[in-house]
Amino acid sequence: IFVGQKLCVYTCAHTNIYTLCSHTYLFPKKKDKQTSVGAFFCQAIKEELETDVALLNGGSIKGGMTYSQNKMSYSQLKAELPFPTKMVVVPMTRADVVKAVEYSRKNRNERGEKKKKKEEGEEEEGPVKMARRGYLQINSDFDLVNFVNNANSKDIVQVALPRNLMGGFCNITPLINLGTQLQTFNIYPSEDDFVPALDLVTRYCCKSRWVNIIQHHFSFDDVDLNGDGVLDRSEIKIMMERFLGYEPGEFVVDDMINSIDLDGDGVIDMSEFSHVLAKLERDDFSQI
Repeated sequence: IFVGQKLCVYTCAHTNIYTLCSHTYLFPKKKDKQTSVGAFFCQAIKEELETDVALLNGGSIKGGMTYSQNKMSYSQLKAELPFPTKMVVVPMTRADVVKAVEYSRKNRNERGEKKKKKEEGEEEEGPVKMARRGYLQINSDFDLVNFVNNANSKDIVQVALPRNLMGGFCNITPLINLGTQLQTFNIYPSEDDFVPALDLVTRYCCKSRWVNIIQHHFSFDDVDLNGDGVLDRSEIKIMMERFLGYEPGEFVVDDMINSIDLDGDGVIDMSEFSHVLAKLERDDFSQI
């Protein structure tokens, strides 16, 4: 578990890539260890859903790459989160969060019991040996000592996690028990009450890009070419082209708008941008 480590993301002007800044090496292929990629994804999810903690099982991250230069492209980001991981927000006690994380990192029986081959084709019951797809990654600013010691272990915190973990995926018993409790109290997340993990990470990165563009390149008024008090799609596309040095793809413009368009009207007004800017600066993104 990382204690007190911070990760940040920004976009290089001419390469259109997300850069992971970390004092640790990136080993995303390791599903049985806390990785800086996993920590970054969880941090992004935590910030976007405004929770106290974010958890993501290692199997949700494809892995298989080491980013030696700490750089990840948008296509690589999509490849790292290839599954429709449905993130939900649920209440948990501090003690239960710790139990779930600890259990996931010790549990070697993620699929329950099944028959294992013995000599001459005979089979016997035994634990499954497999990659640790259930090993829980956690947000980069998670401080285990302070989390446990600075408040009553029964205090309720808001936790973002994949919905299927409460249904038995990866066999993490504390999270299965949590799902049962939530169903008992009729507060289990509904079928359509989720956000894909990839969408959350993408939105987080786009907000960081907004801050970079406005703080260091253009003011809001510079981008508002017709002076109507809002940034429409064409103005945002022009802004991105000036910033990147080439015409951005339509999906980039869409992601930029969707990341901070709070009322969903397709344009960005000053209040929407100011809200996001204030939040990111408060969360120590001034260095981006």
